[in-house]
This record gives sequence, C-alpha cells and structure tokens, in this order.
Amino acid sequence: MPVTITLENHVLTLEIDRPERRNTLDAPMLEALREAFVRAREDEQVRVVFLHAQPGIFCAGGDLTEQLANPSADPDTPTGRMIDALSACTKPVVACVEGPAVGLAVTMLYYCDLVYAGKRALFSLPFTALGLTPRYGVSILALLNGGYHKAAEKILLSEPISAIEALDMRIVSGVFEDDIVRAQCRARVERLAKMSPEAVQSAKRLLREAWSRRLADLRASETAAFAEVSTTEHSRQAVAAFLEGRQPSF
Repeated sequence: MPVTITLENHVLTLEIDRPERRNTLDAPMLEALREAFVRAREDEQVRVVFLHAQPGIFCAGGDLTEQLANPSADPDTPTGRMIDALSACTKPVVACVEGPAVGLAVTMLYYCDLVYAGKRALFSLPFTALGLTPRYGVSILALLNGGYHKAAEKILLSEPISAIEALDMRIVSGVFEDDIVRAQCRARVERLAKMSPEAVQSAKRLLREAWSRRLADLRASETAAFAEVSTTEHSRQAVAAFLEGRQPSF
C-alpha cells in the first residue's frame, strides 16, 4: 500500500511509501490520505497525526502523468478533496520532511500545523515552470508566510528552496540535522498526544479561524486562473517536457 496508516498511543501515523515513483501522489494515494484525515477528525482515539515518508524523499508532488491526461480545474478532484480533508482536520498534523518536497507536497505542508525538516531537505513550487498556476491557497499562504518578494521569486521563477530558506519563508517550523529530525518530530508528536485533546484542538481552531475566510476567497480565484492556463498549449508542452526530462521551448 503506497500510504501506510497505523494508530498507536493516540498517534495516527501516515507514511508515504511509493519510492519507485519518488512518492508522487496518484489518485488512490490521495484518496487514502483523504480518508485518513477524515478518520483523524472523527476518531476520538486520534489526538495527533504524524505525516512522513522514507528518508531521502518526502514527496515529488502530484502524479503529473494523471495531470497531463486530465488537467481539471474542478476543485472536486482527488487532490482537492484531500486538501479539504487536511484543512478540516481538527487534530494537529505534524510533518517530517527528509528530502525533496515538490509542488503539491509543499501545498500539504502549508496546511500542516508543525513541520520539521532535515538540513538537506529541498522544497519547490514549480507551477509556472509547468505552465500552470498555484492552487489550494498557496498564493496567499506563500505571501503571508514568506512576504511578497520571496513568494514571487520562488513561485514565478520556480526556484528551489533550501531548508533554511523554507524556515525563513515559514514553510517549516524548524530545521534539524538529518540524522535526528525524525526523532525530534516524534518527540513533539508524543508530547501532543499526552496533552489535553480539548485544549490542543481548541487552540488549533483559534489559530486557524483568523485566515480561513481569506483563504477560501483566494482559492476560488486560484481555481479560475488554473482553469484558464491549464488547457493552453504552453501548459501541455511544459508538463510533457518535464515528464520527458527536457526543457520546454515556448
């Protein structure tokens, strides 16, 4: 199973496990994650969610083969439903990033509550390089967390983001040496699991309420922009070039 899900000591652990495809998220994996976040919200035995993958690669984003076949702007897609479930999760979600996190993977991290990365982790928002635009609130989340100029640099140029830059842009909560980052995450997960669940969940709700309304408005604008550019010839060329390992020519 490309997503391994276990529940122990009030911790729902989600491990992305598709190394042969660099942990890209296809439709079945997105549905498994959606179901897990819904379960976390509804199951009183779950107090915290721990999201990670194998050391070396966190997630190379969405499955571009599927996206190229169906570049839908409809928010009711496997990706949209997964992000909605993650956003609606009332339990704290802690992510551990060991290796690259690309595109949709970074989008997921923005919706997590605590994110810790190893020093050699890399991040990327390569939407424009693929002839596409940001979705699921990334525009405002990158802007509010990292400031306009840094968000513009990383989104417009699709430049890679180092772990230290990710900390400055507030994509992550902290950075640790690669050999201890998993243990540091686990310690925080276990601490959350032992705290008052009512207090933790109420505190999360208060933190989220302030920006949730602006986020909903922005996501609607992003959907319209994606619908406009995703079906263009330039977009098809960019995605095809990426899959073929070459530079697009516009």
